[in-house]
Amino acid sequence: MTHSLTDRAVTLLAQWAPAAERFWNPVVGDDTMGCYGPGYIHWGVQSNWNYAAAMATLAAQPDTPNAGHWRDRALAALRFALATHVTGDRTGNDGRQWGHSWISMLGIERGIHGVALLEDALTATDHAALRRVLTAEASWLLHDARRGDAAGLVAGLWNSSGHNVPESNIWSGALLWRTAQRYPDAPEAAAWRERAHDYFVNGVSIPADATDATLVAGQPVSARHVGANFFPNFALDHHGYLNVGYMVICVSNAAMLYFDMHRAGMPVPESLMHHQADLWQVLRRMIFGNGRLARIGGDSRVRYAYCQEYLLPSLLFAAAALGDAHALDLAAQQLGLIERELAASDDGTFYGARMGAMRDVNPHYYTRLESDRACVLSMLAHYLALVAASPTPQQTFEASVAGGWAEPEHGAALHRSPTRLASFAWRARGLTQALCLPPSDPQAISTAEWSLNLAPVVRFLGDEGGDDGAHRRLLRQTVQTFPGGFATCGAVMEGVDVHIDEGGHCTDQAVTHLAFAALPDDRTCVGLQLVVAAPDRLGYVVEVRGLHLNVANDVLNNRQRIIRDASGEHVLVAPPAHDEVVLIDGMWLSVDEILGLQVLYGAERLLIGRSHERQGGRYHSQYVEEIWALPPRPAGPGGVFGGRGRYYGFFGGWRRPRPVQPGEVLVDLGYAVLAGASGEVTAATAGGPLPLGTEEAPALVRGVWVAGADGQRYAVVANFGDVPTTVPVAGESLEVAPGTCRVHTFSTDL
Repeated sequence: MTHSLTDRAVTLLAQWAPAAERFWNPVVGDDTMGCYGPGYIHWGVQSNWNYAAAMATLAAQPDTPNAGHWRDRALAALRFALATHVTGDRTGNDGRQWGHSWISMLGIERGIHGVALLEDALTATDHAALRRVLTAEASWLLHDARRGDAAGLVAGLWNSSGHNVPESNIWSGALLWRTAQRYPDAPEAAAWRERAHDYFVNGVSIPADATDATLVAGQPVSARHVGANFFPNFALDHHGYLNVGYMVICVSNAAMLYFDMHRAGMPVPESLMHHQADLWQVLRRMIFGNGRLARIGGDSRVRYAYCQEYLLPSLLFAAAALGDAHALDLAAQQLGLIERELAASDDGTFYGARMGAMRDVNPHYYTRLESDRACVLSMLAHYLALVAASPTPQQTFEASVAGGWAEPEHGAALHRSPTRLASFAWRARGLTQALCLPPSDPQAISTAEWSLNLAPVVRFLGDEGGDDGAHRRLLRQTVQTFPGGFATCGAVMEGVDVHIDEGGHCTDQAVTHLAFAALPDDRTCVGLQLVVAAPDRLGYVVEVRGLHLNVANDVLNNRQRIIRDASGEHVLVAPPAHDEVVLIDGMWLSVDEILGLQVLYGAERLLIGRSHERQGGRYHSQYVEEIWALPPRPAGPGGVFGGRGRYYGFFGGWRRPRPVQPGEVLVDLGYAVLAGASGEVTAATAGGPLPLGTEEAPALVRGVWVAGADGQRYAVVANFGDVPTTVPVAGESLEVAPGTCRVHTFSTDL
């Protein structure tokens, strides 16, 4: 397999390199230097280092056409990077120099494997420049390192502390270690190595490290511990949300040093491995069977890019250092996704199909995305020979990742089986995100889109949208796990701190109550949603979408979804000619016969909101079909909506703000999502509201029942209120504590 993977990676680089030429910027008057991308400090520097490594790797392969040209490109990019460092003699293309910051060594770390392939082409001047840059960065880390207003090495559990920096601690330690090993004659080499251990121990660090007496590099972990970056069960609050992507980045930076040291015949520091195996055992449960990340906490950037890319070296590391028998197969699967996306490109760049709009208006960010993909392909070609053949797995990948995981303090839970991956995260990107889908079916995996999935969208006047949750605030949450699933319940304040031209301001305008349960039948998830306006103020709502199931519809599924409902099929080809709303017949639908949805109470009908433009996060990186439930029409002639046309409007929302009366109920519904269910199975699945007074708002108890795939009947009851309650379920009394959700099995009729 390894030989085949290398060939595939090199082929991708060879196909990409000519297309990347459009982003090459030569240095006028010096043909020995040039830069891939704009060459601005921060990410522009990283992009150039990535490119240098990729071109060096391509040039080093046997029988590479035009190999001399690509080696020249690599050398020119490297020389530009070294010359524009703060210790160099020229500025970058933005008139500034880079270096001596928390991120400046990242580009070096990602590109240094390519430098190893250029050793015989480097002049004495090049070697001196490389030493100058590496030793200057190591010295800065030892004596002058800062992160924001804090000096030295820092760590912190919550993003809000400003000290949640696991990934930069790891790459800082790596730079220190590799520089000390490369230049053992440097006066501070021993001090660099010792400081590297401190950085590594404070990379994947957890609260228990504060009292851990285990010796690492001659000192107890507790003596080196500065702070925890990860929660006890290895959740990560990076960028202010449950960040699966940066869990990957932490592993990837360990991978780079691990392989670079092995290739150079140098020692790997034992501190590098601190909690890496523990983190990997959690992280591997968050990888779909086709190598895509299951980002159960969402993503603030481009879908299936950047962090997804660095899963590739992480998988090689897992195979070589952590004994994961499935890792190389997952790497092969991820490589297939890259091949498929490149094949769909309109210009030979990696992201030409999905991110062409960014390519044409923002070359700075586009070249960053492109260079990351090129860089990890070069890592695969460079590192794969160091990975021994994987042992024969003793079980399937899905069997190896089956089971539950939760981080109650952060508000997250996951349960996985071969037929269903179910998750909920209260501190997702923008807050409140659920998933329920088959984890190994490529067609099902390609449906995944994170933003507020299976959570209401509520926007008040003054909220311009976005996925950062700037106008939402988490009020409370609880998570309970049980064999085969979990249940979670909580509340979010909507319409927080919105400003309206000129001089208007309002806050705390509605509360979204949510409950979500993964039932122990390995198929079904149940959700309960209740959105109630504040009791003491008048608000103006501009968007309300209940239920809100996202279905991505882009390159990896050939931009076509088939939605089945009670009357037949809707073939959705992306993009539609214009923004439109598709009306669904009945209270159920099936997506491609692999994902079922059934409304159990609280909707007049289902709709599919379709956009001519890509959606999917801040950078609009994939087409998304948005399925949501239309609430019953308000009473009165024309209601407050002013007739059918305005009522359905764009995406089924309102075309203009409308007033929301104090205490008004905006959403009140229950639903079931069935992983792997066909239309026939979905339509035949029995369920409905429990007789708990769901029509007597503002009572804060809601409940449904549903027939499970295992032949059991399940009741799901949420107490959104502040006092305990007891409710009847099939002749039994079910006690539900305040702010919790209960799952109860019964067999008699209701």
